[in-house]
Amino acid sequence: MGIFLDSGFFLGFCHPKDKFHEQSLSIFRKMSSGQFGLIYTSSPIIIEAATLLLVRTKINMEIIDEFYSLLYGLNKFVQILPWTAEIEEKSWKRFKTINKNAKSKKEIMSFVDISNIIFCKEFQIEFIGSYDHHFDGFLTRINS
Repeated sequence: MGIFLDSGFFLGFCHPKDKFHEQSLSIFRKMSSGQFGLIYTSSPIIIEAATLLLVRTKINMEIIDEFYSLLYGLNKFVQILPWTAEIEEKSWKRFKTINKNAKSKKEIMSFVDISNIIFCKEFQIEFIGSYDHHFDGFLTRINS
């Protein structure tokens, strides 16, 4: 058992003006109680979240420092899963399979989101902390 955190969780948790701030705080409280087991994320999520935080906070380095601390500092609460050649290969296969019949931009699932599914399957993680509906049917989505 465990929970994988998508970039939306980090955006909401770190940025008080994000529309998902309260939901991210609620998820954090539940995780802190051990409700979902171990807490994970991945390098692609860190890259995505760091970039979006920088843009959406208009380069607020205090928020970037807080995000860094959650990942690597004294406030660390998440294990970062390593990007491997095997994860990449499986992500490419699933990316092509899922998206080959997409009829519109809304139906396309990003490579990073597909890698989230692969990480969860490979590491037997049941839950995903995300606000993206396209994870429904693949994982149990926690959004509040």
